Amino acid sequence: PLLVVLPDQALRLRAALDCEDHTGATRVAGDEWLFVGPGTYVPHVGVEVLQTIHAVVINSSQALRLQALKELTDSSGKRRVTGEEWMVETSGAYLPGVYEAVVQIVDSFIITDKKALRLQALRTFTDRYGKTRRNGEEWLITIDDTEAHIPGVYENVTGVVELTVLSNRQ
Repeated sequence: PLLVVLPDQALRLRAALDCEDHTGATRVAGDEWLFVGPGTYVPHVGVEVLQTIHAVVINSSQALRLQALKELTDSSGKRRVTGEEWMVETSGAYLPGVYEAVVQIVDSFIITDKKALRLQALRTFTDRYGKTRRNGEEWLITIDDTEAHIPGVYENVTGVVELTVLSNRQ
């Protein structure tokens, strides 16, 4: 039977034998790739269908956290090493690659003039505001920085800090 692949879906395929795929590319036994829809997949003797992958929808106040299962080049053209994690913040449907694992969908934290976000660095990195953060360092994200913050891969949210108001006698 022919498999119909809908838009925002893909079939994860693996070559059981050396063969050519539907595009004419040579595949070696053990190679994995995606057949991205929409389209009709015609089965091949040397190719097995592992699973159907569905696109993940990213809303405007969310990001998708991904992890590389093997060395790869991601959808933005950047090289990734095995185990590396990164964020995709572009709104819309995202179809993970054959060696990309979805870790989680990360929601943004809304920051007001009475609430700030307390973060801790999990390793030394440069944050999205251009500041270098050292391993273990803690800092606040306030309304002066942004109205909504999506924690990055190397940021741990340790809490939300409320505004403390003091009188003239305190």
